[in-house]
Amino acid sequence: MKHSKKWFGLGMILILLLATACGATGEEKSEPAAEAEPQTQEQRVVATSVTYPDFLYVLGVTPVAAENYHSDYPDYFEGKFDNVPKLGNGSNFEGILAVEPDVIIAPKWRDEKIYDQYAKIAKTVLLPDRDNWRDELKDMGEALGKQTEAEQAIQDYDTKIAAARDELKDLIGDETFIYLRIMPKESYVMGELSNRGTVIHKELGLKTVAAYPANEGSVPVSLELLTEYQADHIILQIDGGDDNKNAQKLYDEMKESNIWKGMKAVKEDHVYLVGDKEWMNFGYSSVATLNAVDDIVTVIRERNR
Repeated sequence: MKHSKKWFGLGMILILLLATACGATGEEKSEPAAEAEPQTQEQRVVATSVTYPDFLYVLGVTPVAAENYHSDYPDYFEGKFDNVPKLGNGSNFEGILAVEPDVIIAPKWRDEKIYDQYAKIAKTVLLPDRDNWRDELKDMGEALGKQTEAEQAIQDYDTKIAAARDELKDLIGDETFIYLRIMPKESYVMGELSNRGTVIHKELGLKTVAAYPANEGSVPVSLELLTEYQADHIILQIDGGDDNKNAQKLYDEMKESNIWKGMKAVKEDHVYLVGDKEWMNFGYSSVATLNAVDDIVTVIRERNR
């Protein structure tokens, strides 16, 4: 019996050593677990999606490196990520290796094919594809032991959206809106089925025009076609990233047109020029969306007092 206990003990030590070795190489595929415990010390986290820095920010986690679409992180990070190395937009193995992470958070839909390469660097968590940023935030919270922070961020978001909705209702009632997004090559009216349109028309309660096709997330529009979507108000964004010269040129040409000048919202000075690179993740994260909503409420308040 004593010999059995002895061999059992040696066996357990061997198993533990093997498990530790596997963890050190990061080769075990990880998924967020609901029972994850809060971290007792900060991990060195790398985020490999342009929306993940937003999630880390609201969770109170500063990454050691993160992907970014623009040359700078958004101003709504309040300078907290200023010293975080940028990985660009796409796989950057050299940049990840350089910061020696403890864990890599990556989107499954895009990075599953390079999981093995990530796993050689550090423990890698592949987050599943989600239709709603709330679920993505919860997944990341579970992966990092930040479930409480994730739930609080969602509650804060809902509270602020409700307040914005009430204020807009008082300001403009049931008047109609369209959200016009001018891109470098084409312009779109965004509907309720798009991420941003969901926020504008459903969450904020801004009524869209009857002519907009209910089954379309977005509709490409020429200047002539735009007249079919005559709204009381136009939320207008000139998009194009760090270099938006082409999008700006399209708008400059549009606003000189008699068709544009004849639009109801234009004649009544109800065109609200908002949005810039800070709107990159509008509709895809809580912090970016609240930043955009604040822009929208502020400009409508100023014009409709």
